[in-house]
Amino acid sequence: MIITKNWLLAGLVLLAGNLFAQDDVKVTLKKDRAMMINEVNQIERTFKSTKTISREAMIQLTDLNRKIEGQERYVVSMSRQEPPMFNTEEMQDATREITRIKSTVATLRNYYYHPETIPKENTAASRPPAQTQTYTPPARTYPVLPPRQHATFPTSNAALTGDFGLYKGQIPYPLEKGTITQGFGHFKIEGSGPDIVGDNPGCTFAAPVNTPVKAVFEGDVISVSKLGSTFYIVIRHGRYFTAYSNLASSTVLKGSRVKPGQVIGTVGRDDETGYGKLDFILMFDDKNLDPQPWFVRQQYGQ
Repeated sequence: MIITKNWLLAGLVLLAGNLFAQDDVKVTLKKDRAMMINEVNQIERTFKSTKTISREAMIQLTDLNRKIEGQERYVVSMSRQEPPMFNTEEMQDATREITRIKSTVATLRNYYYHPETIPKENTAASRPPAQTQTYTPPARTYPVLPPRQHATFPTSNAALTGDFGLYKGQIPYPLEKGTITQGFGHFKIEGSGPDIVGDNPGCTFAAPVNTPVKAVFEGDVISVSKLGSTFYIVIRHGRYFTAYSNLASSTVLKGSRVKPGQVIGTVGRDDETGYGKLDFILMFDDKNLDPQPWFVRQQYGQ
């Protein structure tokens, strides 16, 4: 009887600890969103007074966009666990704040890339008396982009079954044609303003929008998430994982089994450039790997 009580007490202590830890996470997430809202509001106030978005503000908006999308992915994943971390009211509050931040960031970034869409101020002479005019941001439009010539990636003749780790240098590309625009690891983009630096967790491809994206190895689909207007798919290959981000569509469901070369979705549009973009990530357990040494090697003359 005493042993049973001790186990019960230990279980209650463990449960209480988990609940306190979850509360700390919730408070931290809410504080982070409040800080992001303050930063966005400050940029928006500056924009309203100057009617311009500076390069420094654009760098700050890009960082905010990355942070809020990361929090959105975390909130969605934690809401799907059993039991869910967030109750209905907490989920609604988080979704409302995340949507507000993403919407404002997207509008301000659009003004940076398309200054011609910035609304003109109404003068006293042109504004009808005793009327309050409200502005509705225009629908996002993209410039007409010049065609890009993309290389045809080599294909693999390997069986692509069993142990993923045995096929280094033989894994096919997730696209039939495209261009690798950003490799794995640290990068720096130089410009007239401050340099933009960061770390790419995988490999970034440019390809026409709606180009088919294929699974590079047999495996199980463990996640299909929709982030805004794009999809994010994760496939397990034993201890290896491949992830496909910025997809315009998904043709697989969580829990399904895929074969090598099976179409799992299509390339989505990059909001910053207007071109099609695919982010491909390769992991072993929880460690990111450089995908390029794993792809089938380019043959001489190709």
